[in-house]
Amino acid sequence: MSSLWKSNLASFATFSACSRRSGRVGRCSNLICSLSVLLVLTFADNASAQDKAEIHPVVIDYFFEHGCPDCERVKVQVLAELKTRFDGFYLLKDHDLSSSTNIPILIAYQEKLNITNNEPVCMVIDYRYVHNGFNAIKEGLFSCVNERVSEHLDPSWKPPEPILIPTTREGIGEAAESRLSRFTLPMVVGAGLLDGINPCAISTLVFFMSMLAVSKIRGWRLLTTGACFCLASFATYITLGFGVLHGLKLLHAYKFTQFGLDLVMMVVLAVFAFLSFRDAYRFRATGRADSVTLQLSAAMKARIHKIMRQGLHVRVVILGAFGIGMAVTVLESVCTGQMYIPTMVAVIKTGHSATRAWSYLFLYNLMFILPLVIVLILTYFGLKTETLLDWSRKNVVISKSLMGVFFMGLLVLIGLM
Repeated sequence: MSSLWKSNLASFATFSACSRRSGRVGRCSNLICSLSVLLVLTFADNASAQDKAEIHPVVIDYFFEHGCPDCERVKVQVLAELKTRFDGFYLLKDHDLSSSTNIPILIAYQEKLNITNNEPVCMVIDYRYVHNGFNAIKEGLFSCVNERVSEHLDPSWKPPEPILIPTTREGIGEAAESRLSRFTLPMVVGAGLLDGINPCAISTLVFFMSMLAVSKIRGWRLLTTGACFCLASFATYITLGFGVLHGLKLLHAYKFTQFGLDLVMMVVLAVFAFLSFRDAYRFRATGRADSVTLQLSAAMKARIHKIMRQGLHVRVVILGAFGIGMAVTVLESVCTGQMYIPTMVAVIKTGHSATRAWSYLFLYNLMFILPLVIVLILTYFGLKTETLLDWSRKNVVISKSLMGVFFMGLLVLIGLM
């Protein structure tokens, strides 16, 4: 029962009491008056309720996850006060992100409203006004709702158009891919750098620098020889990448092969992630190189070392260094390809144009040779082989752990797309 209706009853009781204390004529007169007042007040109450019903409620889309601290703070500190202030004037739409069916809704809102920060809690008012995060909600929600209610009372007000939510599997996939494609650039940069400090590449680099030291190649000859090695490594690796990228594009042109490739890649990434974490644990516990699973075989290492020795004994050392860079890059790609191929699969799945995909390939390879270039410059300025060797040993646990994390990230990324 509304407060106005209670007031009506109280008024009616007052008039009835007065009628009992008066005469017959007075009683009739007072009864008529009391009934008249009751009818008027009741009509006013009904009119108020009708006007309230005709007001379009302010739509509040509430994105949250059960258990997150900020979500609980919004529930306790904001929602209760919202109900007290504006009860009946707003419509709260709960979107629990623990349910996968609400993820496409969040993605659609983020795309439409250009929401770039993934806060644990978010409110969108009338499909236009964003309050992202607890602080933004607590500081701006009430004034925003108050303004929207005032707008809704204006006769010229028109309801805002709702944000379209993809309902088909294809539409949901496209929305997710559009959102996830923004992570491509940092993903490619991170993958290239991780590949560059991969123990497979670092061990080869250490041996090459030690061979330069033994051959007494210093000064400008060290820079030119090292530069030729880096250039050859870059050119060879990017050529291999062109072939891989082209092949992946062909496979992804067909639904059946695309599904099969994604499934195989996800399994491979899961295995690589497990082996990377296990290698990091084993090497930290034993300190022995033979405890690492994901590395070049002893026979492959011996072959690479032989190529380096022969290449540095040719008459023109620069040409020898270029040949070493090409041959070694091809051989060690058996190991470094663990990072290379999955990254290219992720680039393909984000749906970028061919030009953008090739540019990401170029960027990846720049990041791949960056550690090599840095080591070359440091060696020119006096970095000792022993220091580099000691750093490479310490690098194993860190690089393997980072690779494991990255493999898991790629696994999730490919699975979502």
